[in-house]
Order: sequence, then structure tokens, then C-alpha cells
Amino acid sequence: VFLADVVGLGKTYISALLAQQLDGYTLIICPPVLMDYWRDTFRDFGVRGFEVESLGKLDRIIEKGVEKYKNIFIDEAHRFRNETNQTYEKLKQICWGRRVILVSATPLNNTPFDILSQVKLFQKGHNSTIPNTRDLDNFFSKLHRKLKTVDRKNLKVYLKIVKENSLEMRENILKYLMVRRTRSEVLKYFKKDLENRNLKFPTVSEPKKVYYEFDDKLEKVFTKTIELIKTFNYARYMPLTYLKNPDVDEKQEMVAQRNLGRFMKILLVKRLESSFYAFKMTLDRFIGSYEGFIDMLNKGTVYISKKYGDKVFEALDNDDEESIIRLVEQEKVKKYKAEDFDKPFKENLENDLSILLEIKKLWDSVTTDPKIDKFTAILKTDKVLKDNKLIIFTESKETADYLDK
Repeated sequence: VFLADVVGLGKTYISALLAQQLDGYTLIICPPVLMDYWRDTFRDFGVRGFEVESLGKLDRIIEKGVEKYKNIFIDEAHRFRNETNQTYEKLKQICWGRRVILVSATPLNNTPFDILSQVKLFQKGHNSTIPNTRDLDNFFSKLHRKLKTVDRKNLKVYLKIVKENSLEMRENILKYLMVRRTRSEVLKYFKKDLENRNLKFPTVSEPKKVYYEFDDKLEKVFTKTIELIKTFNYARYMPLTYLKNPDVDEKQEMVAQRNLGRFMKILLVKRLESSFYAFKMTLDRFIGSYEGFIDMLNKGTVYISKKYGDKVFEALDNDDEESIIRLVEQEKVKKYKAEDFDKPFKENLENDLSILLEIKKLWDSVTTDPKIDKFTAILKTDKVLKDNKLIIFTESKETADYLDK
């Protein structure tokens, strides 16, 4: 089932109350930063016979054995909306044949297949037990094809199809599998309970847009940087995809490495969007990683880990970019000769490094960040913000550290 209450309505508490009613041993899989929270909550509710593990430790869970678990709670379940990667396959191995509770406020992110992938953690794609919808693959494929026929630029028509698809999913699938409450529903159906306990939701103001501007020079630097990032190959993070004669295991690992390449691309762009300081720090780490790898290749030997996937996932979750780089470089599992790789590998590595150095040169002369300047100016002048405690959310820990300074 899905436990999909909107953010802030206590999905962890509901999970604990549900776990009280279930027999058998329970496994909770959640982001590493939330492990203590889940553990403390279940203990506070008197739940016995449970373990909490990190999303990044699926290999360890499998190695220890999953036979003893009867119930699996998965927090942030929307992370597993892609069936084609190894992490999903490992989670499915853990979940199959057990009671599965998927905890997420956002189970649908992009396409109907997001829901399908999560449902298939406990249902067969072509032989489900959901009333009147035995073939889940066929049902969701029809919804996907319907959506694919519409150009997103035609927003009105696109949203119409999205609403129609959502209704079909609710009526045919989710009403059997999902529990979801919104704040408005809680206010409507539990009004007296809230009043008796003197509880209320805080009134939330509408968000305010804040605009900041680049000068002509900075505009050119930013635009050129985006253009260069688009040409980047990320070869450093996908070495196995360049092997001349990969074996079966290496072919499987290629999928994980391609995913890592995409992660690193997203990471670089996110740092640029977060703050120029965070971007420059990331850029320096990328350059150091590439220079070290190219030097190793030039000496004729390359060491590559084939088992850092889950740990990288955990480091990404913790915004721990330094650990990602370290994991990629230090877990030397298998030794390769330089000639084991296709010629484009070295060419792409050197091309990537030259792009990184060109980007660094562009940014060496940039000493200000209009976004940060605008933000700090607002903090100094806005009466509400100036006189009260603040919680600041940012994509990057380094941006937070920079603001703190």
C-alpha cells in the first residue's frame, strides 16, 4: 500500500501506529539522515521487533538475509520510480512476497510509470490482484501513450490529459492501494478533534518572488558555462562504458555508471544554481578528480570500483559531494590496463578536463554573487525577517556554510 499523506501530516506516526497492528518482524528503509527519527518514533509508540536501515545499504540488507522480515516500510518511496536500475532490483528482491508500505507525499513525479514501478515492488505486472485490473503494465502503458501524444507546450490540453490520467489511476488502482489525506481534508473531517485539542495548522503566506540581475559580463559567463556543461561527457564517472570487451557483470554495472554520470551532471548544475561559491568548490573537486584519473591512465593502469553505487546514493542524499568523489576514487576493486579501453575514453577525459579548466578560467574573475547579495540585503531590511528567527533551505551544504560565514 501507499501511505501518501501530504507533507507534515505525520506519515511516520501513522506508520508506527500501523506497525503496532502488524504481526511479524519489520524492516524500515529510509534516508540515512532520518534513521534515528524513525527508530525513536517506533520506540516511542512501543513497536517491537523492527530494524531501521539506510536506503544506501540495500546490499548489506540482502547479504544479511531478508527471510525474517514480514513487513517492509520504505520512506521516500518515490526514489524508486525507475525499474531499470540495479537499486530498484535490489529493493524488489527485499520486498517481494512481503507486506510493503510505501511512504511518500509525492509518489507521482513525472509519468504514470512512476506509480507502476512502485506498485510492482509488491504486485506482478501482468497478473496483479487488484480488482478489474490484472495487467498493470498494459494499463499504465495506455496512460503513458496518451500523455506522450500531447505537446507540453500546449499546456491546457496537456493538463487536461494529466487530470484524466490521474482520475483513471485513482478509480482503477489507487483507491485499492493508497491512503492519502490533505490539510483541507483534515480540517473538514476532523475539525472538532482539532478544536478539542486546541490544534491548528499555521497560516501560510503566499510565497514572494525575489528577482536579482546579472550584469552583462556575468550574464556572458553564466550563459557560456551552461553551453560548456552541455558538451561535457562525464567520462570520469562512466569508465566501464568505454571497455572494449566488457563481461556480463560489467555490462550490468554500465547502467549504474550511466546513472552516476547523470547524477554528477545534475550535481554540477545544482551547485551553479545554489551559489557561485558552491559551484567553484565543486568545480575544483571535479578538476582534481579528472587530473588524478588521467594521470593514472597515462601510467598504464586503471583501478575501478564496481560496488560504490549504493554508497554514492547515500552520499548524494547527504549532500556529501566530497564522499562521492572519494568513493569513486578510493574503492579500488578491479585493475584494468589502459589498452582495455576504447580510444574515445582518453579523448573524452581530456576533453572534459579542458572544458572544466575553461569554465574555471571564466569564473576566476567573478568575485560577487548577485543572488547572495540580494538575499542578504533582504535579511537586513525586511522587518519580519530581520526581527525573527529564520529557517533557510538550500540545495547545498556549502552554500549554507558560506551564508553562515
